[in-house]
Parts: sequence; C-alpha cells; structure tokens
Amino acid sequence: MNTTITQNKLRAILAYAFRIAALLCANGSLMQTFLSITGFSEQHIYIHASLFQAVNVLTILLCARFADKGNILRRTALVQIPGGLLFLFYIPLCILQEVSTEAYLWLLLVSLLQSVTFALHTICEYKVPYYIYNPEEYGMVLSVCGILSSVVSFGAGALISFLSTQYSYSRIMLIAFGISCVFLLISGVLQYFQKSLLPSEDEPVQTEKSEKIPLTAMFHHDAFSRLFVGNLTRGVANGTTTILAAAALSIGYDETLTSAMVSVQSLATLAACALFAVISRRVHPRYMILLGSCCFLVLPVLLCQNRPVLYLAMYAILLFGRTLVDYAVPAS
Repeated sequence: MNTTITQNKLRAILAYAFRIAALLCANGSLMQTFLSITGFSEQHIYIHASLFQAVNVLTILLCARFADKGNILRRTALVQIPGGLLFLFYIPLCILQEVSTEAYLWLLLVSLLQSVTFALHTICEYKVPYYIYNPEEYGMVLSVCGILSSVVSFGAGALISFLSTQYSYSRIMLIAFGISCVFLLISGVLQYFQKSLLPSEDEPVQTEKSEKIPLTAMFHHDAFSRLFVGNLTRGVANGTTTILAAAALSIGYDETLTSAMVSVQSLATLAACALFAVISRRVHPRYMILLGSCCFLVLPVLLCQNRPVLYLAMYAILLFGRTLVDYAVPAS
C-alpha cells in the first residue's frame, strides 16, 4: 500500500507539472501576447479571454456530475487527450499570421472547445486525490506540485523571453503549441496509470447503482449557500488576473514585459507554494485565504504607466495572493 501511494504521489506531481507547463500557452500572458503581435485588437483579446473563462465556469456548473461516472482516474486521464490535441489547431494561426473574421472565429472555436476540456478535468481534479493518497497528505503534495510546476514554468517563460529577441513570436508559438500538446498528453498518460486505493473504483457496477443527488438539492444545501458568495467573488478575482497581459498591452507596455510576466508568475507561485508547504500543518487555511485576499489590494497600482518594474512587482504580489487562496480553499 505504501509503495502504491508513493508511486501515485510521484505520478501526480509529474502530471501536474507537465499540465501546468502546457497550459501556459492556453489562455494567459503568452497567448495574449501572441494575439497582440499577430494583430488582433485589444477588444478581441479581452473577448477571447472573457469567453474562455465564462465557458469554463459554465461547463463546471452544468457538468458537475462528470466525475461521478465510471472510473474517475481513467476519465481524468482521457479528458486531457482532446485538450492536448486542440493545441495543434492553433498552428494555422501561426502560419497564416492574418487578422480576419474567419481567423478570429477559428481562434474562438478552438479555445472554447479547449476550455470545456479543461473544465471537465477541473471537475475530476478535486476528487482524484481522495483515490490515490491519504487526505492528510493533500497539502504537502499540492505544494510540491506547485513548486515543481513553478520551476518548469519559470524556465519556459525565461526561454521564450530570450527566444523572442532572436526569432519571431509566431515561430516560437508554433513550436510551443506543439510542445504543449505533447506535455498534456504525457500528463494524461501519467494520470491513466494511477492506481486507486479504493476497491470500489474497480467495480463500476456498484458506482452506477449509487444514489444520484439532484442538482436542486445541491443548490439548496447549507454548504452551497455559505460558500457561494465567496467562490463567486474568488472566480471574478481570478478572472481578472487572466487578462492582465492584455491590460498591460493596452496601457502601453510591449511583449517584453508580457513575456516576463510568465516568469514572474512562476516565481510568485513558487513562493506561495513554499510558504503553504511550510505552514499548512501549523496554520489554519482560513488565515492563508485572508492573507491571499489582502494581496489583491495592490490591483489598482497596475494602472500605472511607464513603470515596468513596479507593474511586475505588483503582479507578483497579486499572483502570490491568488495562489495562496487557490491552494488554501480546497484544504480548508
């Protein structure tokens, strides 16, 4: 049993790192910089990022039972295949490098389909840890996942920032999209070979016979009403952080800064994960949620123009706080 848990944790950490590295090219600073350089307007970039998040949230809400059917570990793995392959459908945008209605509609179609796959994975992701290792190890494993993925993301961001001085951004992203596809598929393979600690996971007949809880019952549950406002505002805040690269471009910064945001985000995440790993067993998560929420007070400072160092510093504080909240909420 101990060997199985150890192997599960190792696979979970590696899968998380590969997945986070892949998602750098999905809907963040790199994608927004790529769209800007390609020639899409700031309005187009904002709409793309907003729709991506909206579809993600809507899918999670409407498909809340997705993780309750069949083998949860296999389902979590297989849903990553279409998400990974969809990265390849961005490549025509790198080759054509044209701004047209058709190109934008293609971008939205691919992105929104990918957002659906990411949302389905998120639904499973919160349930998987209970199958592969002991619940009390959740905080430490998640911290290690965050630290490793931050190191990988920092390296990827630094590499892309350097390459952007040598090659065109479209050429860099063409290769990056291909690598992202491979990374997400590797994450899926690692997830596929996870071994459940629960006997019922190998007995799908029993799972199907389990009682289904109506969505209306979930909406009327006390826990739902208590957590609704907090999670709603948390979602709005997280959504705001996803468009900060576009915001930076709109107030006069260039792709040098937005590319650097990837590395800054990685360092901020690394710091938050390290802090969470050290104090998660000593301090109740609610205090880390409070600390992380307070970090969002620096958000208005990001409106300052012509101060790239200040912008990156405030961005780091913001992402540090967001990471603390994201890690502390499931553990609370």
